[in-house]
Amino acid sequence: MRIGRLGLVGVATLVASCGGKEFRVGGTISGLSGGITLQLNGQEDLTREADGPFSFETRVEDGEDYAVTVATAPPEQDCTVEGGTGKVAGADVGSVQVRCAARTYSLGGTVEGLDGTLELSLGGETLRVTTNGRYTFATKLPRGGTYTVGVASQPANQRCSVSNGSGTVAGNVEDLSVRCVHWYVLDNHQAASVVIGQKDFTSGVPDQGNATAGANTLNGPWGNPVLAGGRLYVSDQSSHRVLGFDGVPAAHDASATFVLGQADFTGSTPGFGQSGLERPEGLASDGTRLAVVDYLNNRVLLYPALPTSSEAPATRVLGQPGFDENDTEPGPCDASSFHLPEGAFIGHGKVLVADSAHNRVLVWNTIPTTNGAPADLVLGQRSFDTCASNDTTGDGVSDGAPSASTLWNPMGVWTDGTRLVVVDGANSRVLIWNQFPTSNGQGADLVLGQPDFTSRGTATTASGLRIPSYVASTGLQLFVADSQNHRVLGWNQFPTTNGAEADLVLGQPDFTSATESAPSDRGLHQPGGLLLAWPHVVVPDTNNNRLLVFTSR
Repeated sequence: MRIGRLGLVGVATLVASCGGKEFRVGGTISGLSGGITLQLNGQEDLTREADGPFSFETRVEDGEDYAVTVATAPPEQDCTVEGGTGKVAGADVGSVQVRCAARTYSLGGTVEGLDGTLELSLGGETLRVTTNGRYTFATKLPRGGTYTVGVASQPANQRCSVSNGSGTVAGNVEDLSVRCVHWYVLDNHQAASVVIGQKDFTSGVPDQGNATAGANTLNGPWGNPVLAGGRLYVSDQSSHRVLGFDGVPAAHDASATFVLGQADFTGSTPGFGQSGLERPEGLASDGTRLAVVDYLNNRVLLYPALPTSSEAPATRVLGQPGFDENDTEPGPCDASSFHLPEGAFIGHGKVLVADSAHNRVLVWNTIPTTNGAPADLVLGQRSFDTCASNDTTGDGVSDGAPSASTLWNPMGVWTDGTRLVVVDGANSRVLIWNQFPTSNGQGADLVLGQPDFTSRGTATTASGLRIPSYVASTGLQLFVADSQNHRVLGWNQFPTTNGAEADLVLGQPDFTSATESAPSDRGLHQPGGLLLAWPHVVVPDTNNNRLLVFTSR
């Protein structure tokens, strides 16, 4: 018996020395919903469709490495392996844990315009955002889950809104767009804080009564000013020039640092060419370029870079085939000519011009690269070759009443790339398109200043207008220079109904007054433009030969 037992031990030892022992590798699956395929050392596949223990058929020799991985997971599940790698140590491995859970997706987007601290909410999570750009919530949701993202806390002096803020998860959500704008808090009949062009609030004569213009004087300023690149640009119409200031002045009687349209600050002669101007009106900028509406020269000058010194020449002209044409006669009614243009807008890749005496707005869908480039779109007319006022039928003859698609002496234009606002001056109304027009003569969606699209009466009320001129907006608040009512009206929410009443009036003590004000810190006499330059609202007070600067509280 002893010899037999020794023989068996020897055989076992011999077997072990030839091939070694082999052991199983396995563990437990949990949270599974569907089929999963696991793989051992990149070779054997093992498929399971329910939670519980698992074990590969292939055995691994003692002391050898093993690696368990997920080859395929169930749809809409993520499965992880814990303890999936190691060395076999003289026993079966049963400690591998495969945990499956519903696949979840991230939610985020972009913030623009932020100037402070914003808090966004998603379910129970509050995300603090302090910079513009991308953001992502920590919370993740499964496919089919619903979400609502809102603003939990607004930044100081701003209002932020969320686009695409609710929906159903079908993958990673990356388009939760947040746009922040400054929020102007102004009082009715608020006093201005600074006057430009005069020594004090009680003065209002052209050029401060001097025989010539100066760096600190104005003569009939008209049209929207511009603040871009840290510089304030002002169209000084009757002196045929544009003045450039180092920012919005903080004190009365500030002097400009450069002038366009004249050789020096004392010049006031009409001109043309690349550097001359004749009664310039509205200005516009996209932050890098400047557009100057050269009213009596029937053209718009484009500067590809913001001018920073006197006599800086424009490099592109619209409305004329070149700079040398001194065409003060009305341009033909076509896609590339103007007749007394008064307003412009440049931004969102587009150029818009209020071709006022042609009773239309011309639109370039890209920034023009050649002089006299034809427009791509016309509003207020059915085609480029008709220019009559309130011509609903498109036969070139003025009709008796306006409509949603007609214009009569438009002046101010504004767009955020989606919505479009046009001040239809002689019809005493403001037209709003909720989506940027894509076809010639497309009708507006909304009208302010009138109860409907066929009315054109004047009124001095919270909902009425009398020959308005220019418009400015943050995209949330809307401001209109109601010129012949000698006031500025403000809406605190972008209007959504015809004839919506304004919330704010500047220049008058109430909504029913329309006094031609003598110079003061509160009154206006034919305001002819608007600029929103946080925290300031800058208003050209044309007949008082000055600009008033109102400051948000």
